[in-house]
Amino acid sequence: MRNLIIENDNLIAMNELLPEYEGKIDVIPIDPPYNTDISHIGYKDSGYTDGWIEFMRPRLEVAYRLLSPTGVMFIHIDECEFPNLWMLCTDIFGAHNLMSMIWKKTNPHFDANRKEKPLESGIRRTHEFIIVCFKDRINTTLAPIMQPYVDGGKIRERLHPIETVIDFMGTTASAKDELAELLGERNIFATPKPVKLIKEFVRSLGKKDALVMDFFAGSGTTGHAVLELNHEDGSNHKFVLINNNESDICKNVTIPRVKAVMQKHEIPDNTLELKLL
Repeated sequence: MRNLIIENDNLIAMNELLPEYEGKIDVIPIDPPYNTDISHIGYKDSGYTDGWIEFMRPRLEVAYRLLSPTGVMFIHIDECEFPNLWMLCTDIFGAHNLMSMIWKKTNPHFDANRKEKPLESGIRRTHEFIIVCFKDRINTTLAPIMQPYVDGGKIRERLHPIETVIDFMGTTASAKDELAELLGERNIFATPKPVKLIKEFVRSLGKKDALVMDFFAGSGTTGHAVLELNHEDGSNHKFVLINNNESDICKNVTIPRVKAVMQKHEIPDNTLELKLL
């Protein structure tokens, strides 16, 4: 199997993938629109015809079918839709199969290039939520991850169980720095997630050949993370990335980023398949 990038509506694409991939996806890290009515980010974040939850529902229902019996989905969200998303995931996965984590999206170790936004009410937002959805939590145990920590002013790593508060995994600002390193433009995508964060989600499955799907692929962080993890420990994970054609993000950001990482690690071009609109 080759790595795959699809440009299409993600609901259409996932339904087309069901015959081949149902019950086979090991981990799904997604960073969906937050429904916060932000206009400058280059993709639709709000204003869905039947509401944001009804936009998300069929996509999560198909994702549930795609997950393997021990598969796990990590969903990024902020406080605006966290309660509604939690209830939706409860409907689909069952409350006993859910956990929540907090990702600290700011950290002075990573934020040299961070630009502060005006405070809305005197409170600085320093975290987001991650809802963890297990297909079968009773029979799924996440493996230890490589957790960064500060030792003598330097960041080091050690194997450690994944915790409910995630820190030193990179930030929004450092994720933009990663884009700049590969593509030469820090603001080419407004809301990337850091590679380290997604890499450890994949590592937590405890497999060397996980099948990873991101159906809100955005800037391609998940593909980047999978390739880096394979290079780091000799694993053979594969990814499926799905983006729609909004602002040509897939053609202008996702694909160039993945190809840049492949070139960096001398990965043959024929290991990547593209299905574009």
